[in-house]
Order: sequence, then structure tokens, then C-alpha cells
Amino acid sequence: MYAEDGEKRVAYHRGTDEFRSAITSLEDTFGAQPHEMWKSISTAQYNSIYEDSIVSVVNLVQPAYLAPFNPVAVGRKFFTGREWVYDKVYTLTTLDACTLPYPSGAIPLFIGELVNVYGQAGDSDLAAYKCLYFKCDNHNDVESWSSVELGQGTYNTFYSATFDTTNDNQRLRMKSYAYDSAGAFTDWDDIWTSVATVRGII
Repeated sequence: MYAEDGEKRVAYHRGTDEFRSAITSLEDTFGAQPHEMWKSISTAQYNSIYEDSIVSVVNLVQPAYLAPFNPVAVGRKFFTGREWVYDKVYTLTTLDACTLPYPSGAIPLFIGELVNVYGQAGDSDLAAYKCLYFKCDNHNDVESWSSVELGQGTYNTFYSATFDTTNDNQRLRMKSYAYDSAGAFTDWDDIWTSVATVRGII
């Protein structure tokens, strides 16, 4: 898996040598981590909004304190330069409920936002920055809408746009997630359908 934003980001799944190596590197900076609760860890990727490189983790188990968000998934973001730690909460959205912009023909799937973690460095409230994750069958329409050249996968491609919700939903960042083969995280729309079915949305 990789996300295009000027550089690639690769996710390593637990049980692999790459996963273990990435954990060791992360713990050199942030100390011991509960990595037995993690599904995957990524290589660091620079984020122009926060002007820092961020390592992304996907949790196996969602922290109980985030239950009020009714999340589909929870991750953790490690800001390697600032040494901040935030949780990233991913919630379900729909065509009717989505309040963030997206290109014509796109299907909004999830909204992500950063949440402060008690006892961790990173006191700034970053909840104003929300990411919309969506699917669109017309890659050219997404590039025209975003004015950004984006990577495209041969198996699946999904997109995310980050907005400043305190500034008329100004779009600050655009990424594509391009997959060349099937894997654990390559069918976001199937995950959406599964969760929406369980919740009685469809």
C-alpha cells in the first residue's frame, strides 16, 4: 500500500520483520509502546499541514474512551519531529450526512480526525482538521477537482482530502491510496458496506 503526497508511505503488518523493525525504530524515540495491540505500522510520511513526518499505526482494538465517536477504526499518529502522539478516529459517513466537499461522482466513506491522548505530548487541539476518505471511479475527475496529480492503483484507488473546518472547509492536502493487488486494507468500500449493514444504514 502506498499513499501519494510527494512520497510513498508503506504499511507493514504485524508478524513481519518490517513491522518489528519499524517498532524498534519508533520506540527509540517514543519509548515502549503497546504494539501488541497494533495491526500495522507505516513508514514515516511528511505532512505539510503539521510540517512534520508522521508514523501511522492501525489498532487491533479500539480504546474504550473513544467509544462516543462510534468509530469504524482507530489509529495512532506519531509526529516524529515534535514527538507528539494523537489518536486518529475514523467514523462512517454517507452521501446524505457528509458535510465536507468532494468531487462529482465520488462516494464519501469515512471521516478522520485527530484526538488528544491523555498523558501524551501534543496539547494542540487539531480536531478542526478533518480528512474525508472517498471512492471515485473517475480518476481524472478527482485530479481536476483537486488540481493535484495523484497516483492510481491497478487493483483499487481511494482518496483523502484534508480540510480546515474553521476556514470554510478550505482543502489543505490531497492524497491517493493506490493498491496494485488485494490485501488487508485494499477494499474500503466493502468495509463501509459491512459496517453500514450492521448499523442498519443500508
